[in-house]
Amino acid sequence: MDTAIKAEWYDLDDADREGFLAWLHGQHLPAFQARQGHIWIGHYNRAPQHGRSNPPGHPPRVETDDPGVPRGSQYLLVTAAASPDVFFNPNVAAETNAETEAMLARRREYRFCIFVEETRVSGADWYRHLPGTGAPPAIQLGNYQTRDQTDDMDLALWYRQMKLPQVTRARGCIGARKLVSIVGWAKHGILYEFMEMEPDEENFEQRFRDAGLNERWTGRHVLKIVVHAPHGPHAGRRIWPPV
Repeated sequence: MDTAIKAEWYDLDDADREGFLAWLHGQHLPAFQARQGHIWIGHYNRAPQHGRSNPPGHPPRVETDDPGVPRGSQYLLVTAAASPDVFFNPNVAAETNAETEAMLARRREYRFCIFVEETRVSGADWYRHLPGTGAPPAIQLGNYQTRDQTDDMDLALWYRQMKLPQVTRARGCIGARKLVSIVGWAKHGILYEFMEMEPDEENFEQRFRDAGLNERWTGRHVLKIVVHAPHGPHAGRRIWPPV
């Protein structure tokens, strides 16, 4: 069961992009995937952003202004394992050599989190991507902090009463898993898995709104509860392994 998730966000300079991705997809990730403990690995390119605006009547979205939090968002590498112990086992870590260090140093604004699964639900299209078939073709990964235990409690209730029920009805959705972190800036995460992403989509929020069920939640709006990571959520299509 893939209940541990490592997420890595970063940017690339245009001059480094082609060479880095050729090395990452052709050498580094195939070797890393073969190491014991990794259930699946997916590399995702963020969907083009056309200018995010909150729907009418929604509170403003709060994003951290902490200068110590790297702001990488162009790419997201997700590694799933059966236990977070895998990510702390030096025998599973990628081999370090001069070439690897030089290539990984090309990542700009690099940030990572290690999460464990709090709960999960299946989506309407779960049968199209069964467990054991690898990384989902498209994802959305939100990550954020809360301010106090009241926020934590309200967030937990909001997911169970509103958001996760939406997931079970959202078009093209394989499922979702609510995460909490062991390492990293974010305290909370949410990973949505989808079968596809339309060319004009920058995230999957409209699909959730289309699924309805807003009447299940009567508490504070979630945007009043959380402080988002830079440029979150990350939503995009898988670029490795090839779809």
